[in-house]
Amino acid sequence: TVEFLVSDREPGTFYFMEMNTRLQVEHPVTEMVTGVDLVEWQVRIADGEHLTLTQEDVHLDGHAVEARVYAEDPQRGFLPSTGRLVHLRAGAAAEHVRLDSGVESGDRVSMHYDPMLAKLIVHGVDRDAALATLNRALAALDVQGVVTNRAFLQRLANHPGFKNVELDT
Repeated sequence: TVEFLVSDREPGTFYFMEMNTRLQVEHPVTEMVTGVDLVEWQVRIADGEHLTLTQEDVHLDGHAVEARVYAEDPQRGFLPSTGRLVHLRAGAAAEHVRLDSGVESGDRVSMHYDPMLAKLIVHGVDRDAALATLNRALAALDVQGVVTNRAFLQRLANHPGFKNVELDT
């Protein structure tokens, strides 16, 4: 991944920010809009295969949004919430919804590690459809045992400024 800042005041002017030779945590968003499994390709190339895809083979389809579900309390300045994760479950399996998590029910959430519990990634034909799917998926997400930012994410996804791309995060 190569990141740049592009100037809107000086057309054609851009500034290099950073390069990462690993997958970014947001790679599921790319996978949902391209249909390309980036992890599979990373493993295949590491195994000696040659990349057979060209840029022309990659087509964008729709809009995807990722929401990071954290064990933190927005009402208390986003302080981490620790304890036993009694329950973590996405709603019923739904098309265009992906939940990636490295924790499961019964795990302990410690103050010694990043409090991210899961990434909820959704896809829709456009931004409005993706945000509607995100709202349904957040409403169906069941997390018990620690305080999370789920309600904050729901408010953000429904905020007119965010929905109309008048602000971003």
